[in-house]
Amino acid sequence: MIEDSVQILARLAEMGTPPDDDDAVLRLSAGLNASLRRIAQETFPFVANGGGDLQFVFGPYGRGKSHYLKALAAWGRKHGFATAYVDSQSPFTSLIETYRAIASSMAGPEMRYSESTGVSRVVEGQLEERTLDEQRQLITRLKNDRAFSPDFRNLVVAYCSAILGDDDYLKDRLEALLTSRPTYPVTLGKLYREHPGLRKPIGKLGRRNAALWLRAILSLPRILGYGGLLVFFDETEASLSRSQSQRLTHLAHIRTFVDHMATGAFSGCAVYYAVTEDFIHIAGRDLGALSQRIERVRISDMAGAYNPRAVWVDIEELTDPGPRDRRFFTELGRHIVDIGRDAGIDTSDVQPLVRRIEPIVDGCAESINRGRVRDFVKAVATVVATAIQG
Repeated sequence: MIEDSVQILARLAEMGTPPDDDDAVLRLSAGLNASLRRIAQETFPFVANGGGDLQFVFGPYGRGKSHYLKALAAWGRKHGFATAYVDSQSPFTSLIETYRAIASSMAGPEMRYSESTGVSRVVEGQLEERTLDEQRQLITRLKNDRAFSPDFRNLVVAYCSAILGDDDYLKDRLEALLTSRPTYPVTLGKLYREHPGLRKPIGKLGRRNAALWLRAILSLPRILGYGGLLVFFDETEASLSRSQSQRLTHLAHIRTFVDHMATGAFSGCAVYYAVTEDFIHIAGRDLGALSQRIERVRISDMAGAYNPRAVWVDIEELTDPGPRDRRFFTELGRHIVDIGRDAGIDTSDVQPLVRRIEPIVDGCAESINRGRVRDFVKAVATVVATAIQG
């Protein structure tokens, strides 16, 4: 525990970014308790019953959007949901790339500390701990589910059968199809000849079926027996600083994604998209059809109304207390000190350390820079890490 805490402090001091450890992320989640409780009470049951939810969370660089996504991912895993965290500059270059990004990053609740992620691991995770009868029931449920296109459904069923049959050669080839691995081409004709017992059709991801496969993979974890799937897109600023034609394509695919969610095509999933404040302005300038779908309607009588359920929501509305309140920094500072205590700081040194970081709290609480949270984390973690070394 001490070694892990030292590593967490070192990361916080160097980059100010959230750690990979689920418990540490939740411990550092200042001001998010009310939002996490609401999501557990409202969103999670809705998704588990087949609903679909979408939210764009915006805020300035360094405000804590990535931390919010990682805290929500950790929270979802604690409640039995599969997750897919996509940290990419171009998750919407095409719907094919969107599918691949989700397929490669998907993880079950028990896989949070494992490097072995991907949709194939999520499928295996639900088969490994089941009895033979339960495995058969799961495969029957997959066969009968109407949410999947036949080519995707048959592929997943065949993959499950290959796992249970210990056919590693067939399993690898079906996994390449399921993840749409471009470096492992599979010829369907040869696959059928070598394995004539395979159900037909088995498909390959392409432009024509990308939307159907995207819908299928978002629904798959719930059908497998997880609570559902939570997808997190952590958009980088670089994704919007590309050429105009690339940016238009990117925005158009996001619009398509939003439309599918709005019409109920995506079920058993919730999607959270972290973007900078400029996103809505860029969408309004380059693709008004997208901004019209997600931007809030401004009603004079409701100006400034708090709405944490909005599709386009300020991270400030999800945080109470927020960075405009000194209590936010006091709480966050104490969480970092607690990690320092786990890393070896003597109890008698805790209060002197808290007093040492009070000027940092005061400076950030008085600042008008809304993106100062990351700088605060780095500064306080540095002080705590120095105290351990000294």
